[in-house]
Formats: sequence, C-alpha cells, structure tokens
Amino acid sequence: SRGRGKKSGRGAGERRIAYDAEDMEKFEREDRERELTRQKEKQAEVEADRSEAVQEAKDMGPIKEFEEEEEEEEEDTEKVEEYRKKITALYKRFNPSKVGDVEGLMLKYKGKEDKLCAAIENKYLGQVREKIESIYQKHNPAKLNDVDRLLHKFKGKEVQLLEAIEKRYAKMAISEKKEEPEKKKKKTEKESEFEYIKPLLIKRMKPHVLKDALKDRGLSTQGTKKDLMDRLIAWQEENC
Repeated sequence: SRGRGKKSGRGAGERRIAYDAEDMEKFEREDRERELTRQKEKQAEVEADRSEAVQEAKDMGPIKEFEEEEEEEEEDTEKVEEYRKKITALYKRFNPSKVGDVEGLMLKYKGKEDKLCAAIENKYLGQVREKIESIYQKHNPAKLNDVDRLLHKFKGKEVQLLEAIEKRYAKMAISEKKEEPEKKKKKTEKESEFEYIKPLLIKRMKPHVLKDALKDRGLSTQGTKKDLMDRLIAWQEENC
C-alpha cells in the first residue's frame, strides 16, 4: 500500500504540472490574441486618421486655391491702384484736361494697365527732365550733372521729384526777392551819403582832396591826377 501511495502521489503531481502547462499556454495564447487585437485597433486608428487627413486635404483644396486666388487679386488690385495714381499725377501736372479720362482708360485697358502707364510715362517724363534741368540751370547749375541719378533714384515718382525741386527753389526765389529791396535800400542809403560833384569842380580839386573823395567812396587812389578825376566822374555817373 505504501508503494501504491507513492505512485498515486506522483500521478497527481504530473497531472498538476500538465494542468499548469496547459494554463500557461492558454494564458500566453490569450495574451498574444490581446496584443494582436491592440495592434489591429491601433492600425485602424492610424488608417482612420490618415483617411480623415486625406479628406480634409481634399476639402481644403478648393479653399486653399480660393485663398491663393484672393491673394493674387489683392496684389493685382494694389498694382492697378499704383498705376492709376501715377497716370493721374502725370495728367494733373502736364495735361489736367485728361484727369477725368483716367477711369475710362483704366477700364479700356483692363489687364494691360502696366502698358498703359508705361506709354503715358514715356510721353510726359521727357517734360519732367526738361523742367528739372531748367530749374537747375537757373538756380544751381552744379546740380545739372545729378539729373540722371535723381531720375533713376526716384523712378516711378518723377512727378513728386519735380514738385519737390520746384517747391525748394520757389522758396529760394521768394527769399531772394525779399532780399533785393533791402540791398537796393542799403545801396541807396550809401549813395545818398555823397552829393553829386560837377565834373568841372572835380577837375579843379587839389590832388589830396581828390584822393580823400575817392577813399570815402572806397575807390583806388593810384594813378595820375587825370586817372583819379576820371575814376571819380565814372563812379558818380553810375551811382549818383
């Protein structure tokens, strides 16, 4: 009976080991199935996100195109407005009667505003150069060599450049006109200090008296008595 007990105990132990191995295998199998399920769910989520992104891109396509078109239209509108301003400025300056035609021209040459503006600029920019050169010739000849540089620097704003130059030199002209009467007044006051001396009396003056008269008038006292007399007489002819 003792031998049978031992044998029976071994059998039970072997059955438990078998049961444990079977449970372990079942657990591992279920674990693998759960992991596989998780991977499938994750893959499904990725696919869903990708599908959603693709659909969103499709939906956004027309919107993006529309926005790009809007940006292009805004840029075109800005350029057209710039052309309108240039044309208006040129007409105001050189042909005021044409200012009222600007809108009609812009409509007529819609889509070709750049060519329209270039044609009008070519027509009138020569006059801009002529006016600038004329102003410099009269008031500041040294600046004539700068005309090309200035026109290049202010390309597209030539009318504004001309107006700025005109304004500057107009102020200078006004200032000069104000100074002229003052200079004349001073000159008259200076001239009135000396009374007119008849030529016959000048010829009778003694040399030292003649030299004093010349000194008083800021004239040279060098030369013969005849030179001195002629000098004083000439000064009087001009200033008295």
